[in-house]
Order: sequence, then C-alpha cells, then structure tokens
Amino acid sequence: MSRHIPYFDFYPADFMNGVRGLSAQEVGVYTMILCRIYEESGPIDFHVARLATYCGMRPATFEKVASKLIDLGKFSVVDGKLSNARAEHEIQNRADKLKINSKAGKASASKRQQNQSVDATDVQRAFNQAEAEADTDKNTLSSVLGAPAQMDFDILQSKLIAAAGENGIQPHGALVVGPIFELIASGISLEADIIPTIRSVASRIKRPAGSWSYFIPAIKEAYERRVAAGKSIPRPTEEFKAGTMMKSPDGKTFVPTTEARWGQRVSAWRSGTEWSVVEWGPAPGQAGCNVPSKFLQQDRSAA
Repeated sequence: MSRHIPYFDFYPADFMNGVRGLSAQEVGVYTMILCRIYEESGPIDFHVARLATYCGMRPATFEKVASKLIDLGKFSVVDGKLSNARAEHEIQNRADKLKINSKAGKASASKRQQNQSVDATDVQRAFNQAEAEADTDKNTLSSVLGAPAQMDFDILQSKLIAAAGENGIQPHGALVVGPIFELIASGISLEADIIPTIRSVASRIKRPAGSWSYFIPAIKEAYERRVAAGKSIPRPTEEFKAGTMMKSPDGKTFVPTTEARWGQRVSAWRSGTEWSVVEWGPAPGQAGCNVPSKFLQQDRSAA
C-alpha cells in the first residue's frame, strides 16, 4: 500500500495490554515504530541509524531496544522490513473502510440523479446532469488520496479549526481529522455541509468539543436536509440555460457550472490565491491534477 492516510484507530485497552511489562524506553520505541508503520501504510525499512534518529536515541541503544522488541514478538523482520501483525491488519481495515465509504457516496449520488430524472423536463434533465458533474467535483477518496497527504490534512484541519472558532474544539481533538475525512470520502460536501454545520454548532456549545466526531450527527442531518431540498428544482435562469450556471447546494440560487468554476479557480490561483488541495485535488502542474485540459493549455500558452 503506497497511499498515506495519516490517522488510525487506537484501542487504549489493547495497547496497554500489549506494552505491559515493558520499560518506559521500550514503550517509547514501540510507539514510535508503530506510528511509522501506520504513517507509511505498511512495513518500514529496518534502518538502525535512521530509526534511531527518528526516536532520538543513539544507534547502539536503539538497536538493543529494537532487538528486544523483536525477540518479544512485538515486531517482525522480513526481507529487511520491520512490521507488526496487528498494525498491518488495522491498515487493511482502514483502507477497506475508506473504499466502502467512497463507493457508498458514489452510489448515493447516482441514486439521487436517477430519482431526479424521473418525469423530468428537458431543462431539468440538463440540470440533473450538471448537478451530477458537481458531485464528481467534490472530494472523492481518489482525488484526495491522489494528492500529497500531509498537505491535504493540514489544509482540512485549518479549515475545520477556523469554522469551530477559538473555543469550539479541544486542541488535542482538533488534530484528528479522520472522522471528517471519512465524511468527505462518502460524498458529504466540505463547503456545503461540514463547514457551515461546525460553525453553527460551535457557536452554540458552552464548552469545546472533545473531537470532530461530536459534530458528525449534525453534519449528517444537514447533508440529508440539503439533499432533500435539492429535489425541488427551481426555475432556471438565462445564465443556466446558456450552460454557464447551475443550482447552488441550498437550491435557492445559481452558481457557475463545474467547468466555469474550474476556470475561476485557476484564474484565482494564477493571481496568488492558495490552491485548495483538499477540495480540488493536486494543483496545476502536479501529478493527478483534475483541472480540465483546456485550462492547463492556457497555462502553457501563457508561459
């Protein structure tokens, strides 16, 4: 597995049972190596000098501690790779869960499109197609994971913290964005559902939330309301008929079509605005970029 997903499920009771009898130094090395395995989504090179530096230890001391952990069965070494059986199992479960969420989100979008297409007029059919294109423009698992992982999560975290405000979430809880990432992977919109809901809920709570999971029920409820409201298609404007506008997420106004939005994003990016990797995927010029080719060609011609 080469995709980096910078979070993992943690079971305190299992961990405490696993480290019982180890010294504080051994627990520290065990924890650091486990984190590296989860960070790399699989076995890591058993490079003594490199891992010793990572753990802040002298190589000889690290090698002694690591050898004991291997002898105790905490880690295994195969073909020069250091691994942990439980970690590999959890990494696979994590990947499977994200794939399931991604498929469920796509299936939900497809179902909505089918429901909206029944007895639709020609204009409504065109609108439904535009809405389906907008759905694919959201943060799917493939688009998010295809981008630099740490950049994705840093940007997502900053957006969430800004929405929660100064007293909306505990500092330690703000670090783990995995629950929100899974919502995005399942098709829930960051800008239309997640950010507004967090902002609204955080403004009403009396003490900071312990984690982002606190906001999930309200986010899901907001998403369902938005989807239900989207079934009522308002009268199209002239801009919509011309193919440059589409319905907004709340169904009350019109916004640029998918292609027009790409043009606006690239234009703003050229002017110095930060490219939102977590929303749009890799920036122009990076591998896996989702920007339509005609806008990339404009970049090359301008160069």
